[in-house]
Amino acid sequence: MTAVTDQLLESKRSVLGRVFDILECFSDEAPEQTISSLCTQTGLPPATVHRMLATLTEWGAVERASRGRYRLGMRLWRLGWSVPDARVLKDVARPYLVDLHGLTGEVVVLCSRDGDDVIVADKIGGSAAMARCPLPRRLPLTAAAAGHAFLAHLPEADVERAALRARRSDPWPTSELPRRQLLDEVRRQGFAVTRASSASGTAWVAAPVFDELHEVRAALAVPVAEDRLNALGLGRVLVRAARAVTAELGRAAASAS
Repeated sequence: MTAVTDQLLESKRSVLGRVFDILECFSDEAPEQTISSLCTQTGLPPATVHRMLATLTEWGAVERASRGRYRLGMRLWRLGWSVPDARVLKDVARPYLVDLHGLTGEVVVLCSRDGDDVIVADKIGGSAAMARCPLPRRLPLTAAAAGHAFLAHLPEADVERAALRARRSDPWPTSELPRRQLLDEVRRQGFAVTRASSASGTAWVAAPVFDELHEVRAALAVPVAEDRLNALGLGRVLVRAARAVTAELGRAAASAS
């Protein structure tokens, strides 16, 4: 009886794993998928993908975008919005993002970490600022100051893993000594800066937000055109705002415990 029960549990885990494999195929770069593209990425047969898509569509996790094409559904968004840590972080940080935008006139973003990537969790900016500074939703940790703010406070093993994924275009040193110097500087001054390769390119300034265990919970960042960059001025205001968010998160954690 135990063997039969174990087989049933293993089967359910296997099915759940396949569902997650399908859901992870949807991304900012590829928000819509077909049965064929999902089969290619997951290695699952078409009949299995079709059956799982039907179940996911019925539940509301996936919806049909057009004939033969699918995208993530609103029910997943509602579940994600209800994640307590994410909701508290956004609620606490949002007023400071608004203040920073009013002070700088630039787009201000709240960044979170997802493995070896940094994702834009929230952003504030007027229409003009948004138009002149379009932002990707996801970047490698090595690609901009927001990621460097995380890397400066991560274990060396995590830094090494992120370094292996670094692209040639990333503002990330290829040898160990310059990398250590870069991260030491971020820790010393309290904020990270990445310069653009040209005057019209986008530079970043970012400061870390810490949780009650003094681990980096998020980063406040300002992407700005290189020809308008005032790294020291932006760094100082970001550090003040990040410290205020850190303090409020600590109070929220204390009141919840």
